[in-house]
Amino acid sequence: MPAAIRRLLPALLLLITACQPSPPAPPPEIGFTRFQPIYLDVAKIDIVDEYQSPMKSPNVEHLLPVSPAEAMHVWVRDRLRAVGTGRSLQVIIKDASVTVTALPKPGGMQGFFTVSQDKRYDGRLDVEMRIYNGGAMSEANIEATVTRSITMSERVSLAEREALFRRMIYDMMEEMNAEMEKQMYTYFGNYISYSRHW
Repeated sequence: MPAAIRRLLPALLLLITACQPSPPAPPPEIGFTRFQPIYLDVAKIDIVDEYQSPMKSPNVEHLLPVSPAEAMHVWVRDRLRAVGTGRSLQVIIKDASVTVTALPKPGGMQGFFTVSQDKRYDGRLDVEMRIYNGGAMSEANIEATVTRSITMSERVSLAEREALFRRMIYDMMEEMNAEMEKQMYTYFGNYISYSRHW
């Protein structure tokens, strides 16, 4: 390394550190009690965890502070109520994956002095709901899929990484909540007990 660069290195590193963005603010905890529950004319609600994590790279959902599947369980607990005497509702988690992909790093001096985004995380949550009335065929069904992608710096701290993961799952669930509510009122209208909302 040339002597001139060696002399400037401490100042350059200090400048790079000073220019780093502030840590992301952690999102609120995953929860939906701030929304009105949806009362359904079913006797029971079953969650079917159809998706099983391979528990190895490139999948990382099992390493997150809250996985997409765990967040969906919270949604069902907070938003759905069974108030009927027959029928059943199945909530099928078909995909709840988060995968990691390494990103290329700039070469040469640019790579040395640049704090690059070295990993991309892609989350996907696919959920189907089916209403049964004793038979093998469902009477009604809806399905929603949400995705999110984020990148992380090679120098991200553990606390920053956790905050970014929580934000990704939080944003996925906010979209899933809105989409499921819209579809339920559109296609499950005959199975919703509206009198319970007042």
